[in-house]
Amino acid sequence: MAEEEDTREVLFPDWEGPDKTGLTIEQTGGEIYVKEVKGESPAARSGKVYEGDQIVGATIYFDNMSSEETAELLKTLNRHKVGLKLQNKGDKSPCYSPKCWLRIFLRTRQDFSDRYGCQHHRF
Repeated sequence: MAEEEDTREVLFPDWEGPDKTGLTIEQTGGEIYVKEVKGESPAARSGKVYEGDQIVGATIYFDNMSSEETAELLKTLNRHKVGLKLQNKGDKSPCYSPKCWLRIFLRTRQDFSDRYGCQHHRF
């Protein structure tokens, strides 16, 4: 059986690009690698970034981005795998239980009512 690859996520709360984070990155054969980790940099201090690591994904938090920057970034992503972190800012629904949220994932409306008996979302 093949060994499972070591994948880890490293959070850089003050990312300002690879140079200021202490990384030199290189594109080789359609993939991106960490070519160098500069000493005493945020990347080196994390203890989780190594020369030769392949960069296979990135999570970008919108905390310090303007809505214009965020919208522009999302518009540039085309056919890529993207996971969005979402918050509901004021659901007006009378039912807030996790059972109610599951309704969109169930195959039939009747199945939802029968299974969870949510009084606010009878079909």
